[in-house]
Amino acid sequence: MDEGRKKIWICLLIIVLAAVVIGILYYLSAPQQGNSEGFLIMAPEVERYAG
Repeated sequence: MDEGRKKIWICLLIIVLAAVVIGILYYLSAPQQGNSEGFLIMAPEVERYAG
């Protein structure tokens, strides 16, 4: 029973670490915007409905 729990914790740790690494790689590969203020209203269709 103890060996099974150890394997489960190791699997969970590997999954969490993989998610963190993938998130960091995604963040670093995403294009950086100079000014991200107003990010959600940059699309033309959103500006039409805003006012």
